[in-house]
Amino acid sequence: MGRRGVQQQRRRFVVRLVLVVVLWFLLVVVRGWLVVWRRVVLRGRRRLRRRQLSRGLGGTEGG
Repeated sequence: MGRRGVQQQRRRFVVRLVLVVVLWFLLVVVRGWLVVWRRVVLRGRRRLRRRQLSRGLGGTEGG
């Protein structure tokens, strides 16, 4: 019985570890996609509305 208990604990630990790794990986991927998407949207908006962006984000764009 003892060995079976250890195996169950190991399985639960592995399942939790896999879940944490998958969630962390998803977070990283979603973050990366958000950054890329923001850049694309900003580029598109720059092309469409350069004057409004230059007025609104004149000093903040450098930092």
